Amino acid sequence: MIHNSVISPAATSGCAGTSAHETGQCSCTFSGNPYEDFARLGLDLQNCHIRFLRKPRNNGVAITGVFNISGTVFTAGGRDYAEMVGCVRELWQEKRAWYRQRREEKRMIYLQSWIDRHPDSSTLPWYFVY
Repeated sequence: MIHNSVISPAATSGCAGTSAHETGQCSCTFSGNPYEDFARLGLDLQNCHIRFLRKPRNNGVAITGVFNISGTVFTAGGRDYAEMVGCVRELWQEKRAWYRQRREEKRMIYLQSWIDRHPDSSTLPWYFVY
């Protein structure tokens, strides 16, 4: 018998998106099949290895897993399946936010470099305009 778990994590980002994995708002019931559960969260799970421990560790972790999501490997653990999936989802969102921040910094570096090379230009090229 599969025990369904429900996860309702708080929003980790203040941005508005079009789906649960973009807004951080989600409330879904897990089936126990990681591929289906991650697909419901909007994540492309390519491979996973879940291990149930005989007895919980001192920090309460009773289940651990290694997940390959879109080519990036995440390792997480939790007291139950829902907590572990929520942890992986948070790690994925943090990674996406980190990439987003790096792209913005890179864009600003390119913009500053272009301005340094063209100090007399009054307009910016189209690829620097948001």
